[in-house]
Amino acid sequence: MFSDDSADLDGPEMSDAQTRAQVVEPAQRLVQSVGLQLRGATFRFSACTDQGVAPFRGLVEMGFTFPPGTVKEAYVDEIVKAMADDGWSDGAPAGKKPYGRAMHQGEVMALVSPNPDHPDRGIVEIYGECRNAADHSGDNEDIRSELTG
Repeated sequence: MFSDDSADLDGPEMSDAQTRAQVVEPAQRLVQSVGLQLRGATFRFSACTDQGVAPFRGLVEMGFTFPPGTVKEAYVDEIVKAMADDGWSDGAPAGKKPYGRAMHQGEVMALVSPNPDHPDRGIVEIYGECRNAADHSGDNEDIRSELTG
């Protein structure tokens, strides 16, 4: 029987390249505008359901180190301001209730927070829209050099 995965998509289907660009490009602008001291950065296709099947969205996860002597909350505010300057709006998209400081551009959502396990570190996660119907494995792609280059 034929299954129409497009019925589960948040909008028109996006290619792998579009899915990746939707989250990697704003991550790159953020890293460059704030000068984030990245500890690591990955991209992956993330399943939008707990079954691990389509639809998928792009997900960028960036770990960074707070500059020495910086007040964490003030630095998170600086990141949020840089995102607002890049067209992001404060808060999560309608209907979403994430943990952490949320920003959004349309249905693309970013979460910014200190790392609870490492007091000198923070985390930025950028979640794309669930618009990729292709079959993907859960491999992480290291994009740190792409974001800082």
